Amino acid sequence: MKKVTASEARKHWFRILDDAAQGEVIVLERKGRRLVLRREELDKPGTAAKGPDYRRLLRAPDADKADRWSWEWRGPHGHLIPRRATPR
Repeated sequence: MKKVTASEARKHWFRILDDAAQGEVIVLERKGRRLVLRREELDKPGTAAKGPDYRRLLRAPDADKADRWSWEWRGPHGHLIPRRATPR
């Protein structure tokens, strides 16, 4: 484990990143706070870790075509309705 200050990390950032990529744990210290930088191993080589799936949270028809529609605020009760964008 290597300990460095924030100002030292600023000067040698790419060297510190190389060290962390090779497996060394780096501890950055600034004003009594510590930040630990370490390499994260992936389950399978060459694949990125799968992030959360937000598709189930979005309940809108044709969500994959989101760049072609938007929302419009209508009514005194504040209803949002989908609105198709004008063709370019």
